[in-house]
Amino acid sequence: MSDKPACLKCVHYKASWDPKNPRACKLYGFSSKFLPSQVVKRETGTECQGFKMKDHFKKSKPLDLNDESLW
Repeated sequence: MSDKPACLKCVHYKASWDPKNPRACKLYGFSSKFLPSQVVKRETGTECQGFKMKDHFKKSKPLDLNDESLW
């Protein structure tokens, strides 16, 4: 997996209703036709520091069916 933030997996990413600027970042408060991480990289020269993965993308431990507490 790459070190670059994946905006679509970030809690701060949102889709905008504006057809000219369909992608937005709630954390930084802007919308753009480019992915927010690309805009942040272009403007600051560093990768986005605000990336926070959505809970449903986080890997959880596999369920241990041999665990006595489940039965």
